[in-house]
Amino acid sequence: MRVLNDTARWYRYIDMTPQAESLFGFVKTTIQEELVEELDFLAHYDQAKKTTSEIVDMPDRLVDLFIRFCLQNNGRLAKRKRSTHFDFLSDEEISEMEEAVRASYRVKTETSVDQSDNPTKH
Repeated sequence: MRVLNDTARWYRYIDMTPQAESLFGFVKTTIQEELVEELDFLAHYDQAKKTTSEIVDMPDRLVDLFIRFCLQNNGRLAKRKRSTHFDFLSDEEISEMEEAVRASYRVKTETSVDQSDNPTKH
């Protein structure tokens, strides 16, 4: 097969329009949704850390750990985590710190969820 016409212009630059449009969509979603969610999380985290630090003076590392454990357990510190990491805190301090985390993140505990919030229970 022999090409007689000048066709180099058709193959020199590939059309990346679909890829560019897709990339634009990913960036737009990241900025409008995921970044907003991340900033909300960080704002709630800062509030939880500030409030928790006002209740008990302890190293930032432990405050971070406390908040993480509470978020993993629906706003409550598990008994096992308490005995292994926070046995030096009183029941009242733990309770106040848990409430501070729940208030900062607006976490509902198992006992505060009513029938209207949970459509699977009838």
